[in-house]
Amino acid sequence: MKLNVGSGRRYELGYCNIDLFEDILADKQMSAINLSFPDNSCEEVKAIHVIEHMDFFKSLYALSEFFRVLQSNGVLIIETPDIEKAFQSYLKGDYEQQKEILGWIFGIPHEGLQHMLCYPSKMLTEMLTKVGFNDIQEKRFYNNESIPTLRIQCKKSSEENSFQVITHIRKRMLLENLIDFKDSFLAKEQEELLTSILLKLKEFKVKNEKELLYDIFKNILIRSPLIARIFLNEIEDRFYLSNFEVIYINDIIKYMIEYNLPCILYNSLKKLPIIPGTQQFAVLSIETLGKSIIHKLFFFRNEKQEQLTHLRELTANNKLLKSFFFSQTMLKRKSLEYFYQGIKAVYNQNYEIARRKLLDSIHIFRDDFIYYWNLAKVLVKLNLKSNALKIYKKTLRLLRISRVKNKKLIKKDIDIEISWLKKSKEPLPNFNPIITLDKYYSVN
Repeated sequence: MKLNVGSGRRYELGYCNIDLFEDILADKQMSAINLSFPDNSCEEVKAIHVIEHMDFFKSLYALSEFFRVLQSNGVLIIETPDIEKAFQSYLKGDYEQQKEILGWIFGIPHEGLQHMLCYPSKMLTEMLTKVGFNDIQEKRFYNNESIPTLRIQCKKSSEENSFQVITHIRKRMLLENLIDFKDSFLAKEQEELLTSILLKLKEFKVKNEKELLYDIFKNILIRSPLIARIFLNEIEDRFYLSNFEVIYINDIIKYMIEYNLPCILYNSLKKLPIIPGTQQFAVLSIETLGKSIIHKLFFFRNEKQEQLTHLRELTANNKLLKSFFFSQTMLKRKSLEYFYQGIKAVYNQNYEIARRKLLDSIHIFRDDFIYYWNLAKVLVKLNLKSNALKIYKKTLRLLRISRVKNKKLIKKDIDIEISWLKKSKEPLPNFNPIITLDKYYSVN
């Protein structure tokens, strides 16, 4: 079977023509990111001017689906606007030509015809390699509509490899609504996790050491137990786990989902002492704690009930997050949410709420001196001068090790506030919130 994905009004004989929006000529109506065809069922997939209508992660999922349904050595053919050639034409063209070229780049305002992202050849090659394609060849030309076009032809590897497992995980994540294409931060973290799984699976194929599989589970479980469940379902018949091991690991995963291990780790991080500049160490120590708990559950089965009781107690005493992907990036984002909530409270003169929110932001991310600086300002507003001085000292300590421009100017403003706090003389410094450092960066 051959597929013509995103066929639109281009019906091709000898192909199963599919399109999400066009139902007049298409043989089947379906999304490129969720093809209803079995694994290894197609000899060729053609996607002519399709991926530019999707954002980066949707395109990656589409390429993953193309890989999944292709047979070994099956051929993928992609055509997409040649963004590099289009930019060159735009810069050289007159006004009328430039207006036309913008249509090539951004598409037209009609359902299914808008362009989300045009891919340079290097980026597209990188994406195809990530999904598992090889023998990647490219050609540049002008199509029938005089659009500068990039054509890429590649093959699905003939080797029995781990890429197919990853395509299945992506598909299950899509079907179980674990991927949110509107949340690019989370999607990026999930993809980095899938990359680490892929590398470990490849290492396992070479060394055939079962410990490597357990290492994968430890890494996934502290990030997202729901993805761990999907991973187990995909490898149970492929990678030499006994039936007993599958049942036991599945049992552990169920508990990790029930007790929300990433949430436990998140709350454990919040309870650590606030020491400026220790974020990486703090997160590493919490990850080590999580992996240690999982390791004991895996290999010290006589201690299973003790460990589960401990986790149950932690869950009962913690503020629960429905779903949290535990990683440095997601922690930073969560801390920013608290930070902006604190700044909003300052503007509304709700200083006690601001204090709590800013403390929450610091407990999650300890390495941003702006957090400390704003907290010190709020403590001044609350007339907690001795507490404010302690936070100012931490602000300066963190500023010294931060990689920011014009540190001397920033320090000067902080010193003015500290000096006033110690002497309480007029004029009163500006204790308004600091959200960005733009005014310092603009100084030559």
